[in-house]
Amino acid sequence: MTVESKALPIPPELLESGRTDDVSELIRIWWGGDRPQMILRPVLNDERMVGSVLAEAAWHFSRAYAERRGLDQEAVLDTIRQAWTDAHERSAGIRAEVAAAEPAGSSGKPQ
Repeated sequence: MTVESKALPIPPELLESGRTDDVSELIRIWWGGDRPQMILRPVLNDERMVGSVLAEAAWHFSRAYAERRGLDQEAVLDTIRQAWTDAHERSAGIRAEVAAAEPAGSSGKPQ
């Protein structure tokens, strides 16, 4: 199986609507071994909408996993929410370690 054959299609509803001028792919995520690999396009006018997009994606993932495994969707969604919280806690620890290891006065940001 080729990598290309594993790619998801463009949602047919977008193509059928004929309104493709205001359509953008926001993110493409591939699972590569033990971590996600992604390319993103920050085209939303309000970065707060990213939270809405991620919440909706979590809901759709919970529905798909619940249907596939015969589980309760709310329980799956709760698992996803907890994993989200856990991941943020881990990344906060990593960011703190990196900041502590930087030389004093260095923010790690370009000047």
